[in-house]
Parts: sequence; structure tokens; C-alpha cells
Amino acid sequence: MIYSRWRPDVGGYDYFEDDSTHNINDDFPTPDLPGGTKIGVPSIESGRSIPEEARLVGSGERAVGLVAPVDPQKLVKRTRSLGAVPELHGTGFWVAIGLGTLAAYGIYRMTTRRPRR
Repeated sequence: MIYSRWRPDVGGYDYFEDDSTHNINDDFPTPDLPGGTKIGVPSIESGRSIPEEARLVGSGERAVGLVAPVDPQKLVKRTRSLGAVPELHGTGFWVAIGLGTLAAYGIYRMTTRRPRR
């Protein structure tokens, strides 16, 4: 069986495989999910647990097989964002501020232009 676990720090999924097999028509047991709310369980906490004997076999952009919950240790490392969403910080932040200022000045000049006589 193949399990996929989302990597919040870099995006994409890690693939794990164990030696178990399931028939196509078999129903999997309902996973024991952590306490949710009235509208459900957060997607990063839902899924089927990866068996201890499963081994890492690769990674990719899409989930394959059964989806597993996110590794809680990777969530602790990134408290401000989930990695796949870019942040504006460092040089990129100041470039964005400069471009925004330049655009605002251009709009101001275009809307306050006086006609020539």
C-alpha cells in the first residue's frame, strides 16, 4: 500500500510504502481522527496513519494512494506559514513596497494632470 504525506515546509508529498495489500472492494476501517469541530477535522490532521514498517520511496507534486496526516514536527518548525504559500520578507518585501509606491505615484500623476493651454 502507498501512503502520501504533505510536506508543509517545501510543498508536495512524500510517498511511503509498506507490504500490505487490500482488495479493491474491501472497505478500509474508519480512521480514528482527532477531536474536530462541528464542521469537521482540519485537512492537515485527517487521513490514515502511516504504518511503522512503511519506508520512504519518493516524493512528488500529487498525492498517491492513501493520504496521511501531516507530520506534526514539520508544522512546529514553520509557525508563520505553511511553506507552499510564499511570504514577502527580506529584499522581496522592499521591492514590493517600491513597486507599490511607484504605481501609486503613476496613478496620481495620471489623474491630476492639468490640460495644456
